[in-house]
Amino acid sequence: MPEIASLDIVKEGSKVIVQEIRGGGWVRRLYQMGILPGSRIEVVFNKGWGPIVIRVGDVEVSIGRGIARRILVKADTA
Repeated sequence: MPEIASLDIVKEGSKVIVQEIRGGGWVRRLYQMGILPGSRIEVVFNKGWGPIVIRVGDVEVSIGRGIARRILVKADTA
């Protein structure tokens, strides 16, 4: 994975930290789900098609690929 990548290309099982969310009317909803810059998330399901399932804290959330492309992340080395 490049140093900073969009969430849609992150492999299953990877843990990442959200760096930036590129605008749109849905940003507020992502924040309400706990997906905001600085959040640590784990990619649970990403087969390269269909929605992506991520774990934020103890909750699993499904997001569409279009939105995932606008969430920039970097690997969580902690």
